[in-house]
Amino acid sequence: MKRLFIISAFLMSGAAIISCSNDDSTINVEVPVAPPSSDTVTPEPEPQPISKMVGVWKAETLSYSFTIPGQPEQTHEFPFDHASLKQGCGTDYLTVLQGTTASLKQNNKNTAGVCEDVTLGGTWTESNITISGESAPREVVSVNANQLVLKYSMTYSGRTTDVNVTYSKQ
Repeated sequence: MKRLFIISAFLMSGAAIISCSNDDSTINVEVPVAPPSSDTVTPEPEPQPISKMVGVWKAETLSYSFTIPGQPEQTHEFPFDHASLKQGCGTDYLTVLQGTTASLKQNNKNTAGVCEDVTLGGTWTESNITISGESAPREVVSVNANQLVLKYSMTYSGRTTDVNVTYSKQ
């Protein structure tokens, strides 16, 4: 009987060892997660193209042409350096902002004969610039990275003519 008792005790101790093991059928393994790299690139919104029109433009030259009375077939062009037309005042600056806003800063003599700045607001598109207080928009004749040419109508001494103003980008 002693022998049976020892065998039973031995078998029970084996069962106790087996029953103490982990009964879960799943294995938990921790996988380290790397922190975000500084090389990670966050996509930026697609940039909007900036028009060649956007910028500050200085009036450089002005020219106009008209038919001389008695010579209907002949048209004469008269170019002028813009500063020479300003009677000692500063030249004009046109500012075109991204969007549709524009402004024209003119420096003209007031009634007292003193040069003063006047800034007129306006709007623009790729084909014209409209300045507040003017009867018609100024047409964009050409534009590149350095030069802008605008055309508008002017009436002087009862005659209407087209005026071209050439601006340089500042």
